[in-house]
Amino acid sequence: DEDALDTWFSSALWPFSTLGWPNETADMERYFPNDTLVTGYDIIFFWVARMVFQSKYLTGRRPFKNVLIHGIIRDELGRKISKSLGNGPDILKMFDQYGVDSVRYFLTTSGSAGQDIRYSDEKIAASWNYINKIWNISRYIGLTFDTHKYDNQEINVKTLTTCDKWILNKLNSIIKDVDRNYEKFEFGEVAKSIYNFVWDDFASWYLEMTKVALSVGTEDEKINTCAVLNYVLKAVLKLLHPFMPFVTEDIYQSFNDQSIMISDWPTVKEEYNFEDANKFTIIFDIITSIRNIRNQKNVAMSKKTNILNK
Repeated sequence: DEDALDTWFSSALWPFSTLGWPNETADMERYFPNDTLVTGYDIIFFWVARMVFQSKYLTGRRPFKNVLIHGIIRDELGRKISKSLGNGPDILKMFDQYGVDSVRYFLTTSGSAGQDIRYSDEKIAASWNYINKIWNISRYIGLTFDTHKYDNQEINVKTLTTCDKWILNKLNSIIKDVDRNYEKFEFGEVAKSIYNFVWDDFASWYLEMTKVALSVGTEDEKINTCAVLNYVLKAVLKLLHPFMPFVTEDIYQSFNDQSIMISDWPTVKEEYNFEDANKFTIIFDIITSIRNIRNQKNVAMSKKTNILNK
């Protein structure tokens, strides 16, 4: 048939034909050129190059500002997944077992741009474990709010403890780091920063330290501790939302009336930058050292000991 065109010919028109071209539509004015094209390296010549020259020829403009090239998913032996090899995972089964977000988190954070990803059941299970940790953190915070009748009060800077200042200062640093790496499409680095903050700083240290203020502090201090917990949790959920949209949406709506998708992205707040906040890590170093010595000497954690400063 003389009227038949190569399939990539029509695909090359996608950046602007979907927006109403050749007419000058409102969508063309707003969305063209596209911001970022995400595609695999195996079709750079077939699709990306054709979109570029078709767009330049027909509109006089480039079709997109950025092109993010990703790799392909291989099996655990490094082989390309194919029907003939029968080495493709049952994704629906993985969804049922670990949830969509676990699979999505694994796929979006496991490799650098352009590098192939080796499928791994173990890594998806680890993603599920991480998401479960976030879920448990949110449940604990929700119960804390109920116990102390917290009603979305704002943070009072004057009532902040040294521990509060440390976590807020740390969150500011994480937001800066995450924004910088998101802009560079370094999703693995983004995930690493958030993971370390959530697992180590927020869960292992701050949540444990707040138990003191929540048990012996004044009513104002308890409410302010809840306000800090609320602020940090919301920020973490928003930073993680691109990786795990379903669970972050569910948790966010348990604390808020609106969707996380129409909330503001976290920003660095200068009033939460405290110069001396990082000195608080000395306390963590002391606690860690004591725990290590207890382990070495087989001293039970429940047994009281004297600490000498020489």
